[in-house]
Amino acid sequence: MIMEVKAGSVILNEGEVNMDMYKIVRGSVELYTGYGTDKEAILGILSTGDFFGELGLLAQKPAIYTVIAYNDIVLLRIREDDIENYMKNNPRDAINIMKKMASSMYSLKYSMDMFVDDVVTGKAEVTKKNYQGYFSNQFAKYNVRGEPAGTKYDIKLK
Repeated sequence: MIMEVKAGSVILNEGEVNMDMYKIVRGSVELYTGYGTDKEAILGILSTGDFFGELGLLAQKPAIYTVIAYNDIVLLRIREDDIENYMKNNPRDAINIMKKMASSMYSLKYSMDMFVDDVVTGKAEVTKKNYQGYFSNQFAKYNVRGEPAGTKYDIKLK
């Protein structure tokens, strides 16, 4: 199903259960975590040919980011019931999605290595208060906006 979305519109909310995947036919979107809060951080910008929503659909989990239309965009919406046929008929897209996921895993490992190095070398002092959300709170410092969340952990950068 083709959708037209106006600039500034929220397409997908972090934490929302939405079993659809979207391909950007024209335009760009911004990905955020903590959108609209004091912990808001931009994760990236996707443009024509990119996908979003695939993680929630494939993992059967709530969305891990909020997606905002950067400009007026056109999307192809692929519903859960249609995903198998879409992938069979569009194998190049299936490969591109897998490449994006693999790249994300490498980025996550790099961020984890940076964090562990900061702790080991004494650049960061971490006091664990609660295990849930541990790494996501710690990695916030490596995001574009810089500072760690600190709600469940006290982090002191030296």
